[in-house]
Amino acid sequence: MNILVCFKVVPDLDLMPGGDWNVDSRLRVETGYVKNIINPYDESALEIALQFADKADDDQCSPGLTALTIGDSKANLHLKTLRALSFDRAVRIDSKEDLRFRPETCAALISAYINKIGKNNVVIMGRQSGVGDNAQTPLICAEMMGWPCITQVSSIEPAAGACLRVTNLVDDGTCRQTIEPPCILAIGNAPNSYLRVPTLKDIKAHGQKPVEVIDAAVLMATGGQPALPGGCELLGIEAIDRRRSGIIIEGETAAEKTQALYYSYLKGWLAGI
Repeated sequence: MNILVCFKVVPDLDLMPGGDWNVDSRLRVETGYVKNIINPYDESALEIALQFADKADDDQCSPGLTALTIGDSKANLHLKTLRALSFDRAVRIDSKEDLRFRPETCAALISAYINKIGKNNVVIMGRQSGVGDNAQTPLICAEMMGWPCITQVSSIEPAAGACLRVTNLVDDGTCRQTIEPPCILAIGNAPNSYLRVPTLKDIKAHGQKPVEVIDAAVLMATGGQPALPGGCELLGIEAIDRRRSGIIIEGETAAEKTQALYYSYLKGWLAGI
């Protein structure tokens, strides 16, 4: 089994003060001073892949693990960390393009890598990532590959016959099914999936292994691969005002406030039910 885990490096927007959300002429917000992290859903995907490999080792069916990201050299440090965590390959598709709102381009690059280089039969990635948060990349990639896609996955376990036992959330509860690759799995809210930290021994043994860098244009230009989709054009960006109006109920004691709440607001509403 050859597993590809896709992840995205994003700025930690929780560290940005509200006054710094200023959009420039290129429709960007300056985040260069903010620490870069692995997108949380993708972090879960990476850890779940490692947990799967741990369980598969017990069954003497160790999978090959490849970590893949699209972006510039800022991702190299994270790729080296993943090498220290026993990923067999750490690959970066080098792209300088603005891919925040272009899931079809990201999916095309991932599909091209699988078809030409990786030959993977299981793809794991987070269900969505900032800043775009479109939640479309796994589904578009599955459409391009012609593979089934399972979303909101919370755990993956090895099963007999080179199959996977996948647990995912559905509308009315939890679904657990055994599937046969190839497939694409989109990780949702998975418990106990914080990415583990490599030991100093792991870093010395594996962390210095090279990161593979592939030029996006070269990847798409070889082997008869169609050109990258043009995507949508970003015309504007603004913050969503999530404030809601409210009423402060006056009163000296909790009892007075409760009576005011009932007689002023709830009594009439309850009478109309």
